[in-house]
Amino acid sequence: MIDILIVEDEPIIAKDLMYTLKDLGYGITAVCRNHQEALEAVNKKKSDLIICDIHLEGDDWDGIRIAQEIRRNHDQPIVFLTALADSSTIARAAIVEPDAYLVKPFEERTLYAAIELAINKFSARKAPVQDAAAKSSLAETIPFIAGSFFIKDKKRLIKVSAADIYWIKADGAYSQLNTGNQQFFLSTNLGSLEEKLRGNSFVRVHRSYLVNFQHIDAIEEDVLSVGTERIPLGKIYREEFYRRLQQL
Repeated sequence: MIDILIVEDEPIIAKDLMYTLKDLGYGITAVCRNHQEALEAVNKKKSDLIICDIHLEGDDWDGIRIAQEIRRNHDQPIVFLTALADSSTIARAAIVEPDAYLVKPFEERTLYAAIELAINKFSARKAPVQDAAAKSSLAETIPFIAGSFFIKDKKRLIKVSAADIYWIKADGAYSQLNTGNQQFFLSTNLGSLEEKLRGNSFVRVHRSYLVNFQHIDAIEEDVLSVGTERIPLGKIYREEFYRRLQQL
């Protein structure tokens, strides 16, 4: 589940936002009315995304300053919520490089669109783009933020932690991702996913498979047991597999 921190001083709007997010399938880490509550909440429990009102009544900080402070220590997507869409406010907000804007009054579809845009934009901004070819294929990849994939499922995004993934299998131009009790088919090739997962506990064991070392149950000569799947260990990947295994 994608967890969202709300910073909004108007109780009615905060409740409406909270209930709408829950209806869309998102989780709520906290609802904050001022900068003190927001900074305490963001340090207490990590959120996947922050929705922050720009104008906070009775607070000597506004949402822009809160976002600046959060960005110093916590790199995560930020959506600004505002009733003020004038050019001067937008210009000040742009300095923080928010990942989306949401103008009051909002609707469910615009809220969902803002969240999806923010996650994709943030992921694209953080992804290492090596060349023009990689840049052109970026739109076909799925967001990967802080060790989790954000996978589109019908009308919402689902967070899948890399640690929960058992194996990923190439399926033509697609990839099949398995978490033991769930499967997802992604319009992303295995090479792109391998690059995103570099530095995590994943290793290529076959031209069609990436596996998570943490979920390997047994190793035979040329076969790995990962959950209920028996995965071939290709000859050309064997040396690197055992080298990585010795490092664990």
